[in-house]
Amino acid sequence: MLFSLPLRVACSLLAWLSLYTWFCHCYKHRNYEWSCRLVTLTHGILATCLSAYIGFIDGPWPMSHTGSPNTTLQVHMLCLSLGYFLFDLCCIFRFARRKTMKKYHAWRSRRNDELYLKTNGHLKDH
Repeated sequence: MLFSLPLRVACSLLAWLSLYTWFCHCYKHRNYEWSCRLVTLTHGILATCLSAYIGFIDGPWPMSHTGSPNTTLQVHMLCLSLGYFLFDLCCIFRFARRKTMKKYHAWRSRRNDELYLKTNGHLKDH
């Protein structure tokens, strides 16, 4: 084995981050989430094509050789997908946190506006 599995996964994560950075640079007029979705599309196409190649051409056939040891190409595919999973997890936390903070600030501003109103709908005297 040339490289350890954690190193392969780290290299895969670095490759997905590099692709994301390149998409952000090439498509400056789009937001960052759009570039993340392009990386997702790229991974989907690549994973589907490589999995089809591994299953149908390179072998072994997964229906007749279940439980057999993984081939080198299968391990590479696993590391590639695990690196993408970590990239996607970071994107989810990044974009979900941003959306949550926007909702929180909108709620706080709405709450501050309601402090000036009495329960019967009239404005409070200052």
